[in-house]
Amino acid sequence: MGVLDSLVRAGGLSVSSLITYSLITVVVTMVVSWIIKRQKMIAMIEKIPGPRAIPILGNALEVNVEPREMFQQIIGYTHIWSQRVSLHRIWAGPFPMISTYTASNVEVILSSNKHIDKSRDYNFLHPWLGTGLLTSTGSKWKSRRKTLTPTFHFKILEDFVDVFNVQASKLVTKLTPVADGDVVNMFPFVTCATLDIICETAMGVSPNAQDHGDSEYVQAVYKLNSLIQKRQARPWLHPNILFYLLGYGAQHDKCLNVLHGFTNKAIAQRKKIFNENKIAEKKEKEEDDIGKKKRLAFLDLLLDISDNGANLSDLDIREEVDTFMFEGHDTTSAAISWSLYLIGANPEVQ
Repeated sequence: MGVLDSLVRAGGLSVSSLITYSLITVVVTMVVSWIIKRQKMIAMIEKIPGPRAIPILGNALEVNVEPREMFQQIIGYTHIWSQRVSLHRIWAGPFPMISTYTASNVEVILSSNKHIDKSRDYNFLHPWLGTGLLTSTGSKWKSRRKTLTPTFHFKILEDFVDVFNVQASKLVTKLTPVADGDVVNMFPFVTCATLDIICETAMGVSPNAQDHGDSEYVQAVYKLNSLIQKRQARPWLHPNILFYLLGYGAQHDKCLNVLHGFTNKAIAQRKKIFNENKIAEKKEKEEDDIGKKKRLAFLDLLLDISDNGANLSDLDIREEVDTFMFEGHDTTSAAISWSLYLIGANPEVQ
């Protein structure tokens, strides 16, 4: 330090001034570097066609609408630019969002085992789903993927066909009173059916959504989905402080408590049964009245895997069960509703 002090005094600077100037230089360098990188990214993104964006907010005001209208806007963009390219972009505030809608483009993304990082929009799912198979990345994703692959064996899925049949029959019963020739919104009916199916196949319990659509659990699923979509589309809701100040955070946490409470209760119940009966050791021997092995829910299989050394904590198990709850009912509801629409619009295929 004596030599440094001498050099500093010789230059007419104090040690504190030198440190201050050094910190300022580092900060300025980092800011300039970030600006240069961002400008390069913006220039690259702007080569992709899309609606004109305004500074800072981008296209956020255009997509600050209900999901149905937002979907219609995206469809409109698709029609405008699909003749030239197979993708387009919008700016959600300072963040670019790229939409692609050809199989060849999507194949490049979905077939990659390297580029598996999810977009920042998935961060809003973390409070509900944690970092399960949908939201995790890197070594955790690969490890969970390898661990969970055996649970998708066709034989396991076949064991639940009777669940599909029971809930499908109930769905038909629910639809009969509205089958009067008028337009019917199928999505709420289908969503309740898929919720019952995925709950029973994933957790071994059912919320009876088709009979009790107003139940606390069902309403919490709907509300939380809506809040997450709203937050994804509105950049000013991204920061936690604004999300809570505007009143959405309290609603979000209330729904979260209901959903996690339901899953935690199911895990505790199934774990108790598992420990009492040692399903992992007896499943080859225990048979029901018609000679078939007892049906194991996804949760049972996770408990079995954990008991065999996979080291899954209750939190890890909840992450995966909640993940399959979310993925299993939401995407399936959309696919079934779309399929029913296509069948209804094309009577010749019925």
